[in-house]
Amino acid sequence: MKLFSKTSIIFYSILGLITALLIAPFIRSLIDFSTPVEILITTSIIIPIYIVAKRILEKFI
Repeated sequence: MKLFSKTSIIFYSILGLITALLIAPFIRSLIDFSTPVEILITTSIIIPIYIVAKRILEKFI
């Protein structure tokens, strides 16, 4: 899948929306750290989700 293809842009937009509205606030509500630590922790969880989703999408397209 090409990075800037129509399918890729739509896929990452939807994935970003889900992450922004559901996953990130849930993770932040579970932890009570300073903002830089929260960003580091949530990033270390969210980036692998993108990688896994991309690999799954590549198998089906």
